[in-house]
Amino acid sequence: MQRIFLLIACLFLMPSSLFAQALGDKDGLLKPISFEQFDQQLRAELKSRILVSDYRPMPMIQAPSVIAQASPGSGAARARPNMRARASAGQVSSTNLQEQGVDEADMVKTDGRYLYGANPQGGGIRVFDTQAVSGSTLKQIATLGMPVNSQLQGLYLIPNKKQLVAITSSYQPLYSGIHRPYRGGAGQTQVLIFSTNNASNPQLIRQLKIEGGFFQTRRINNRLYLFLNHYLEGYPNTYKGIETKQPLTEAQKEFEKQKISTAIDRWSIVELLPHYFEKDSKEAKILFKNNSLYMVNEKPDTFYQFNSLVSIDLDSPKQAPEALGYFGNVGNFYMSDKAAYLVSPYDPLAKAPISSMQGNVVHKFAVSGKSFNYRGSGAFFGTLNWNELSSFQFDEDQRGNLRVVTYNMAQTTKHPDPITRSPVILTVLAEVPNVKQLVTIGRLPNAKYPQAIGKPGERLYGARLFNNYAYFVTFRNTDPLYVVDLRDPRDPKVTGELVIPGFSDYLHPVTLNLLLGVGKAADAQAGGVQQGWKLSLFDISNPNRPQEIDKVQLGGPGSDSPANRNHHAITSLAINNNTLTRVALPVMVSDLNTGTTKNGLHRFEVNHAQRKLKHLGGFSVSPTNDWYWDENDRSILIDNNVYYFHNGNFYASAWAAK
Repeated sequence: MQRIFLLIACLFLMPSSLFAQALGDKDGLLKPISFEQFDQQLRAELKSRILVSDYRPMPMIQAPSVIAQASPGSGAARARPNMRARASAGQVSSTNLQEQGVDEADMVKTDGRYLYGANPQGGGIRVFDTQAVSGSTLKQIATLGMPVNSQLQGLYLIPNKKQLVAITSSYQPLYSGIHRPYRGGAGQTQVLIFSTNNASNPQLIRQLKIEGGFFQTRRINNRLYLFLNHYLEGYPNTYKGIETKQPLTEAQKEFEKQKISTAIDRWSIVELLPHYFEKDSKEAKILFKNNSLYMVNEKPDTFYQFNSLVSIDLDSPKQAPEALGYFGNVGNFYMSDKAAYLVSPYDPLAKAPISSMQGNVVHKFAVSGKSFNYRGSGAFFGTLNWNELSSFQFDEDQRGNLRVVTYNMAQTTKHPDPITRSPVILTVLAEVPNVKQLVTIGRLPNAKYPQAIGKPGERLYGARLFNNYAYFVTFRNTDPLYVVDLRDPRDPKVTGELVIPGFSDYLHPVTLNLLLGVGKAADAQAGGVQQGWKLSLFDISNPNRPQEIDKVQLGGPGSDSPANRNHHAITSLAINNNTLTRVALPVMVSDLNTGTTKNGLHRFEVNHAQRKLKHLGGFSVSPTNDWYWDENDRSILIDNNVYYFHNGNFYASAWAAK
């Protein structure tokens, strides 16, 4: 890993020429490698690990038998709307996205009339018609089953193409070799594309089974992107233990080693690489073309961790998927409309520049047409939150620079660099194409602005970077909201700070000047003890003076919302010529005084001109003290109606209903 540690040394601002020199060449950290080159390199490595040993026979021990029992399945779904039928949909909410133009899979989708939702009881998809109302019940018009033993990871809906895309994951048998004999099990991801020309009877038009565990997915126009990870098994065995009453002679060991070496020579990486299957076909097709694999150009030590970047053309059901793969660990992900960034965490050795701090390596892959293009690698210090909201710690500006906000867990080192004493670190990485590197061109704190961002002991919570500014929240006893000016990427600077009780886990732009904070209230005098769920409205029109101009607090300690961890749980819709924004999100309101808990969808309105946040109340479909909580609770807004997705069911109400 020496090359990666050299990469970390380049984090300290230096010209790109020095950066490339530290890496040793101009071709970037990752290098393409052909199947033949890989086989040659790996065979040499495997042969260096060959070991033959002997051991003495041991007495047999009888183990007790175990009988496995299966648990029964459960329940049917129901729906209970309370609204009148509409003629047509006008204004419709969509999935809450980090980047406009980069669609994200979620558990619910709508085209303005039909509602599609994941069914946790049956593992499939339920389709409802908002114009078909019988009494007070919204009519379910279709159900779609998913592959056996699979888990639905999310849906895409493409109304103008009349397509519904479902992505599932499962653990399936793996095959290898010319005739693909069984060689164990591993993750499998399936893509199912349905035609919704007739929403009451969707037709499956393509089913792809791709070897690899599901990690992330995005869609840009007619391209579906999958990011899969694998723990590759099936490499030639390099160890053989032989039970014998007498120790093996050196000649016997050498004979066994030669047999292992011969088996290694007969093996090829093509047998092990992920394959894919079309619907109902037993023919395994290799996912990768020659020279589409990337690895760190050093002695191999990461051959078991493998990642697939897969591109699927939604307009051409018969076109084979395009794929690029590389060897290494991936822990985090961000995607703009131009590039995908895959992040690998690691702990620096003592000889690294700042040994006590978490480091990260990031690889950039541009997306253009049907393929991926490796653009370069870089590195940055700090820790990512490693949850659904961690991608919001990244952003790509209009110049193509990557901006990253991270948390410094150390905060105690005596290293002279001021970032070591700052709870939050902001890094700006620029692509240098001729050396395929992402070079640090700006960072906070720095020699010009050495002041720590955050107070000792605080950690990073919500972060959002958009346009020319970064907004993020730290917390221990109080909630500082920081504003960083990024108009000059080489000279970032903190321009504003707001200190209030509590914290925000997620920051949601309403307009260019208004920002919502989804978080928790806290008592600063009691050491930051949480007091209830909180929604804050911030005025960010003046970057030098952010203000909390309104807020709503619900319940006491224990109150919570899926939106504190997943941005898909919040739905917003601008109406009245963008003068008012409706916001809906599920909240579990807990009252310790009465010992009651109530789940429901809570509705809010943000008046842009008045800069006010109004709470319209909760829409509850479960009894008081219902402790059932679903992280997949969602909502959809269509005209003046709201649809609450809870436990796989849709419930409907007029927006202004009491």
